[in-house]
Amino acid sequence: MPEYAWVELDTGLWRASWQDFVNEFGFRRATSPVINEPVPSVVWALPPCGTPGAPFPEAARPLAQLVCDVLRECVEYWDSVFHHDAVHPSSQYRPHRVTDVDELEDWEYSHHPNGNYMIFVSKDHSFGVLGDPFEKTICFFGAPAVTAAIALNDGVLTRMIRRDGKPPAA
Repeated sequence: MPEYAWVELDTGLWRASWQDFVNEFGFRRATSPVINEPVPSVVWALPPCGTPGAPFPEAARPLAQLVCDVLRECVEYWDSVFHHDAVHPSSQYRPHRVTDVDELEDWEYSHHPNGNYMIFVSKDHSFGVLGDPFEKTICFFGAPAVTAAIALNDGVLTRMIRRDGKPPAA
């Protein structure tokens, strides 16, 4: 039922929810990292995408599916998360309405950081996923998202950049 997966938020709510996110995580465009990464968090390099050997959108699909699966693991069937991208109006996303990312129209922009930040965050900010198209990374934060990402990552993400905001131990 992907047609019920998205609900655009009214202007007042999306602006307030976006500002809450900015305040909570210290979002800063064009910096690295773009947020104050909470503990726990894990940041991986994005896999190659948009090159002759990894054409877009085919190469983006595994990561987009992982994001879809992680979010579904983190919320109850009836619940939703906020989706932000730092430019466009925010939406409410219901992860359990989608099992296969191919069912979603324009998934290559909502579930992959393709030119815009991709931000999914729980309403209480306890977990989320942030894709940074400039740093070329994806961050899973909060215990539910970190646990789900580690369990569900079947080789899509291979190069860890940071863990809990620090480079991984050698």
